[in-house]
Amino acid sequence: MFGAFNLRKGIDLPAFKQAYDVLCEHLNQQGYVHSWRLWERAYHSGYDTRFPEVAVMVEMCFHDYEASLACWDYVEAGEEPLKTIHVAVNSKVVDSLFVLYRELT
Repeated sequence: MFGAFNLRKGIDLPAFKQAYDVLCEHLNQQGYVHSWRLWERAYHSGYDTRFPEVAVMVEMCFHDYEASLACWDYVEAGEEPLKTIHVAVNSKVVDSLFVLYRELT
């Protein structure tokens, strides 16, 4: 899963990273994800063709497609402790876009 967004005014990347790592660690402990990464946009006129004006991108790697679907259901259920963890991440971003891809092997 890839997510692209901007940080809310007053939120810096280290603060977001801390909350994102807590979320991903929790999802890892639940068996949904095996790795994650945080990207900061490196603006370049040649590469910036038609991409949304967002400065941050996250990557979350699920064990497999079924795990990605189960994770979605887990997040959508909105139960604790995930609810509080997820809100802590979401409260730091605006203009968010998310997309799920499957790796071709």
